[in-house]
Amino acid sequence: MTNTHIQSTISKVHANISSLFSKEDVIKLLTELDTEIRNEDPKPQIDKDVLLTTFRQMLSEKDWDNVVDKDDVELSIGYNNQIEIDRIAIDEDFLISETVDALEALLDVLEGEED
Repeated sequence: MTNTHIQSTISKVHANISSLFSKEDVIKLLTELDTEIRNEDPKPQIDKDVLLTTFRQMLSEKDWDNVVDKDDVELSIGYNNQIEIDRIAIDEDFLISETVDALEALLDVLEGEED
């Protein structure tokens, strides 16, 4: 509920007939809620550029040697007896796992900053 909604609700309560709770009780409750909302600390904003830079840094620190499935590579001999790579397999599970680990580490850092 925003402050505008609370003020609007208070106005509507003034205009209506009393029910189980008196108008004054409802207005007092909404006013206290409005005051509490105004006194809340604003949530910290996360800078998108800082977040992405930190995530990239965490990814760059990972050991990516195992992302290529070295057992699933097709090679051929090309012109001038040069070895050519025809196909190479990427271990998607490893890639996903390492990326999720980096993301979890980033979230841990962010949660530590909130405390």
